[in-house]
Amino acid sequence: SATSSTTASACSSSPEASTPHPTLNSEEPLYSCRCNHLSELNGLVLWVKQWYFIRVDSTSDTGQEVLMRNPKGVPGSFIALAGRALLKPAHVFRKSLIVTLACALGLTLSTQSLAQAEDLQMSSQADEQSVSPAPVSAPEVETDTQSGDGLELGPEIVDQPVRQSTVDTPTIFPVFVDATTISGGKLQRGRVDGKTVRGTVYVTLKDKNGNEKATVSVTPTSGSTWKVNLPAGVTVAEGDTVTAYQTFNGATSAVATAKAQSSMAVENKDKLKMPVGEIWIEHPDANLVNKDEQAEAIEMLKKANPDIANDFSLDKIKFTIDYTDHAYYEVTYKDGSTSGKIEAPDVIIKQVTETSVAPIIGKVQVTDGQIIVTFAKEVAQGTKFSFVKQFTDGEDRNFSQNGSCLVDKSNSEEMSQAVTVDGKKVTFPITDKVNDLKLGTEFGIVVKEPHKFRSCAKSEPVITTPDKVAVRDPHKLTDADRQAIDKAIRDANTVNDVSKLPDGTGFINDPAFIEFDKDGNVTIISPNDVETDWDNDGNPIYAKNADGTYKVNDGAKVTKISAKDLVKNIAPKSPAIAVDTDKGEVTITPPAYENPGDDTDLASYTVTYKDASGAEKTVTATRTVDETSGKTTWTSDGATVDANTGVITLKVEDIEVGGTVTAKAKDNGGLIPTEEQPLESEPASETLETATVSYDANKGTGEMKGKTVNKGSKYTVLPNGFTAPDDTQEFKAWEVDG
Repeated sequence: SATSSTTASACSSSPEASTPHPTLNSEEPLYSCRCNHLSELNGLVLWVKQWYFIRVDSTSDTGQEVLMRNPKGVPGSFIALAGRALLKPAHVFRKSLIVTLACALGLTLSTQSLAQAEDLQMSSQADEQSVSPAPVSAPEVETDTQSGDGLELGPEIVDQPVRQSTVDTPTIFPVFVDATTISGGKLQRGRVDGKTVRGTVYVTLKDKNGNEKATVSVTPTSGSTWKVNLPAGVTVAEGDTVTAYQTFNGATSAVATAKAQSSMAVENKDKLKMPVGEIWIEHPDANLVNKDEQAEAIEMLKKANPDIANDFSLDKIKFTIDYTDHAYYEVTYKDGSTSGKIEAPDVIIKQVTETSVAPIIGKVQVTDGQIIVTFAKEVAQGTKFSFVKQFTDGEDRNFSQNGSCLVDKSNSEEMSQAVTVDGKKVTFPITDKVNDLKLGTEFGIVVKEPHKFRSCAKSEPVITTPDKVAVRDPHKLTDADRQAIDKAIRDANTVNDVSKLPDGTGFINDPAFIEFDKDGNVTIISPNDVETDWDNDGNPIYAKNADGTYKVNDGAKVTKISAKDLVKNIAPKSPAIAVDTDKGEVTITPPAYENPGDDTDLASYTVTYKDASGAEKTVTATRTVDETSGKTTWTSDGATVDANTGVITLKVEDIEVGGTVTAKAKDNGGLIPTEEQPLESEPASETLETATVSYDANKGTGEMKGKTVNKGSKYTVLPNGFTAPDDTQEFKAWEVDG
């Protein structure tokens, strides 16, 4: 806000918010404010978040024209009346022009604000530290400070006073006795001449009597913290005092003070023991210690120090090596103090030379609840296992038995406690069946035997093949069969109501397409992979080939499932047996085979019975289908058969009295000849009814033997063999059934 009697409403009129800007070289009165500028331009309200520097150029009774400059010195003007910013009265064209210019000004100044955002990239230049510098005179009294980083005032605090930004007072992290470094935070950062720069921190260490032990400074080149190394031979002692302040762009902060304090590192100095034992390192020649080796080394340290292990900050302990000759620990405690680098002379470093046994991943489906991994030999005790759910950052390219088998950024899970080991087989449980295994996404298995290099393998889950659907003719599917198979595939690939098929994504939300060819083989296609046009309502129109199949984009990946893996053959229905006593015939009719849904794969049927003499009889009717016309012809090897219908007819008198006729049908088998042999139907049978012929003497004397015959058969009545009751009577005729 300007200090004249006329102020702009976008800035506070408080004198506390109006200070001469120290960086602009100008003899004219310049004033700065940092605010959200509000201009009412005939109803148009513009909010522009930007620093403006306002120079009073002229004044009048009606208003005040001011020149606005941003930190780059770029001017822009507006008209200020008492307490508000308004346009001068002008004709419509001028008003429109000013409105347009005001909008452009707002966009321009906002753009510069974005351009001045903090550059957080790490600098390649090392921090510059000076020992015993000529310090800048620092203030004796600490003052309230605030950082100039990213301060923004929203509309809710417009018209409130804004204080001038000063250099932050640096913070000092706890200073421990015996420390050789001092560090802290709240490092000042800002833009100077278009570049991000940081403040210089000055640190002085004095003993309990006030004698200076060291003064050092550092100008960090990255981050928001600072750290100085004390000169050689200088350490923090009990009673020491540390002071620190920083300078930035010619300004100086208040002084921060900290007292030296005891630490866990000091208290445990004589208690800390270095471990004894062997540790296997994969790359000692490069002095590299990987995460697993680091964890093993820390575990050794914990076991060697059971009484003080709870004081350790385990994730900050460092284990380093010098080839196989030396091992070192640097212990960080929970209070942040460190032991410094200590050699562990009794830790023997062994170099890894062997590789863990290679995993072999079996077929994995997207809905499986486990992954089965097999090995050429039994899994060693103490072997560690990891499951890589998904590769990122290209780590899959080198993930192989001949590669590194290392993943740092990919989604990996340690599963040594979760797997089930059974000799040469290891089962990895899948807890999240919706997200852990995804179609088109590779996963990996990592195996680490003790004292050996990792081995690994990767695979990609496939669409789940459903249980086979039972059909009457696997060679000729019906529409109902296809519908049943389609449903089975979709049901088998759904987990918690979530489909794991390649359904459409984005603007295309149709479910995956399931196509059948003439032989019953299935192709599963993502709608996103089909050539697509759009109708006027924004609905996709999928292109098709001449044969009715979807036209898939070049290079698109589809999933094919053979019919033999989708269907199973079921036995044909039984033949029908009928006895006609009026005609004295037995007819055997094959099961229906002509229409879809019938036993269209019927091959033959067999009839067995005993003839009138009691001899076993077997009759087979065989079906032959013309490949061109599809017409069926029947033949029989021992009975009369209708060549067109396949019906066999037998005479009842040719069959054993009270005999049974049995018939079974047989089909052509399934799609896997070696596994799915032809199936037979349940046997159908019919037992013939019989009739017994007997002779009544009707008071005569003598005996005649009767006979039992099949109903429907022919029988010749015997001549009379009885003697009349007396000489006055003679045989006249037989009376049947009275």
